[in-house]
Amino acid sequence: MAHTGQSSYTPAPPATAVLALIVAWFALLAAFYLHPSLDVEVSSFFFTGPLCEATLPDFVCGYFPLRRLQVVEHIRQILYVLPYAAAALIVVLGASGFFSREIRKRIPMGRLVVAIVSLCLGPGLIVNGFLKSYSGRPRPVQTSLFGGPFDFAAAGTFIGECAKNCSFVSGEASGAGWLLCLLFLLPSRIRLWVGPPLVAGSLIMAGLRVAVGAHYASDALLGWLLAIILFMALLIVEARIADKLKVGWPR
Repeated sequence: MAHTGQSSYTPAPPATAVLALIVAWFALLAAFYLHPSLDVEVSSFFFTGPLCEATLPDFVCGYFPLRRLQVVEHIRQILYVLPYAAAALIVVLGASGFFSREIRKRIPMGRLVVAIVSLCLGPGLIVNGFLKSYSGRPRPVQTSLFGGPFDFAAAGTFIGECAKNCSFVSGEASGAGWLLCLLFLLPSRIRLWVGPPLVAGSLIMAGLRVAVGAHYASDALLGWLLAIILFMALLIVEARIADKLKVGWPR
């Protein structure tokens, strides 16, 4: 049964939209896998000086200049805590709704659960627990092209020399994608004000990982999209369960 406050929330996306994003994710992975020079070219854009390929005596290769700027690191640290701060706020709101019927009527309890579950499954389990632990892909700064000790490995190969906390995919970009999905938790009157800075923060958070040589473009883009896909898929499941059970909280 529809609740009178439901119209102020963005509706769950259709299943076809999620399927399209899944297809796009694998298409992007295939493109970066088949054309690994795309990753090198994007990273080279943020790299000053020649690539570190030459073995000539006294050869000095370039570097990632943004990586050396303290202000960039400060911005990264601020953005890094945003998903954790948002998750803590969601837990507090959910607990308040659990104990208070009046609060429960005013907040999208089901979507709060979706947000926490998707954060744990996406950026948590899939990205940091599996992909970053076993992909083996060295980060750009770990790659011989950019001054590191390891050979370059294409996205999705799982044959690189990185032993842990590897480059594929970006955990922070995945958290940034999850952060963007919080727009589904906000009523329209708040979304108009919070939406623009939230979108900007999400994009900057993911983009900085590429700009400082911590990740390749494929790592950031695929990590960012993965969190969005998982969140939307769970949102569809929540909406169907809520409709079937005829729950009355806003969504």
